[in-house]
Amino acid sequence: MKCWHCNTELIWGGDHDCEEDDPYVFVTNLSCPNCKSFVEVYFPKETHEKCFGEKEEDDNTKSTVPTTE
Repeated sequence: MKCWHCNTELIWGGDHDCEEDDPYVFVTNLSCPNCKSFVEVYFPKETHEKCFGEKEEDDNTKSTVPTTE
């Protein structure tokens, strides 16, 4: 993704989960190494459900498959 201000490629800074009652699943932060702009991109829960066909689960409700060693 390019910076809106100087057209330099943005650097990905990470993804962070949003609060459970927030209308977004996660936020991605990006920064520009040239003009130092900072961009946050929020991914909506509604879009997540449409793209992946299910609601986002928290870590406590995900099922796990036992492994044998």
